[in-house]
Amino acid sequence: MTTIWTRQAIDTAIERRAQERGGVSAGLLELDEHPGRRLLDGAKLTGVTARAWGKAAEELAGLYTVFEAYEKVLDRASAMRGSPKPRLADRELAALADLLTGRSVALPRQAVPFERRGLLDPASTQHFLTLDEAVSDMTRTYSVVKKTAVEAEDAWNRLLDPLDELSAQVRGARAVADQVGLGSDPALDRLARIERETGELRRAALSDPLGMVAGSGAGTPARVTGLLHDIAAVRTELDQAFSARAEFDTRIAAIRDIITRIAEAEAEADRVRVTVLEKIAAPNLPPPSGAAAHLRTKVAGLERERSSRSWTLLGRELAKLDRDSRVILENARKRVDQVRAPLDHRDELRGLLEAYRARAARHGVAESPQPVAAHQAARDLLWSAPCDLVAAEQAVRRYQAAVGAVMPNVS
Repeated sequence: MTTIWTRQAIDTAIERRAQERGGVSAGLLELDEHPGRRLLDGAKLTGVTARAWGKAAEELAGLYTVFEAYEKVLDRASAMRGSPKPRLADRELAALADLLTGRSVALPRQAVPFERRGLLDPASTQHFLTLDEAVSDMTRTYSVVKKTAVEAEDAWNRLLDPLDELSAQVRGARAVADQVGLGSDPALDRLARIERETGELRRAALSDPLGMVAGSGAGTPARVTGLLHDIAAVRTELDQAFSARAEFDTRIAAIRDIITRIAEAEAEADRVRVTVLEKIAAPNLPPPSGAAAHLRTKVAGLERERSSRSWTLLGRELAKLDRDSRVILENARKRVDQVRAPLDHRDELRGLLEAYRARAARHGVAESPQPVAAHQAARDLLWSAPCDLVAAEQAVRRYQAAVGAVMPNVS
């Protein structure tokens, strides 16, 4: 069925195309201002990103070529229509209809390479599109370019945010290192390695973000996470070094104070040990400790090495010595209780024996023959030296049983 073009139909078509043109212009402007597009235009690209943007940029140039030709047709149609008037001649209507529906969008002529031309072939060709075909072509190209810009921006965000954090951590660590003045130190070698790798990753992320998050570069985020872990460890060492240098004398004095308390606990354990060995037969005692003397040797070593060793190593050893000395002090105090435990157990059995005897007395059976004999046997064991705790405990149980055997039934 042949479409009959009227003045009203022509005006409606021109108005629709004007709105369509505004939408295309707005989309292209938005694409021009997109952060990903601006970054791609301004960066020195390499690798995957360079290839992807090179192809997209060619597509974008073609899009603008089509858009210019498309606008020319719409401008020509508007000019032909002119100001509203009662009627258009049939020839004017036909010409406008041809512009709006026919292959009126003339693309620039394309040269045909000599090696691809026959004898009678033209040196150049020209393609023509309808307005609908032009819009369809621009829509497809816009999607391709937009996809590349969005993916590049997303990749930059995924990479640069953690890399910014890593760079800040590295700068902080370098500032501490400069304050400590480490000279030659293992921590400096690790810091230099992290600085170098951070710089390499940042340059690669700026030039090839798409390559850094896909394919062989897909491990980049994990690598950044690993470097963040590494710089945290280096920063801990540097902070220890800074603290060691600034507070060496104070911290050594504090450790010496702890060692003094360890020595006091060891001396008390030794004194109690002598008593236990006199009072208790075959006690199972922990061995004597010489931790205080060992720690004093470690402290003396650190003081001698103060001017010759790296502050990171000294800081690490100072922190370890502080932790170890506190644990040893706690263990030394526990050891006093462990050495005293046989005496405490003997006293507990003595108290238990007398408690059973008091109970027997309340019930009038304390002087019964069997309890009397059992009590004497237990007492002889508990008040003898050295005391056999195993035998004494058994004797106390026998006395308890003897009292129970003669106790009256209490309802």
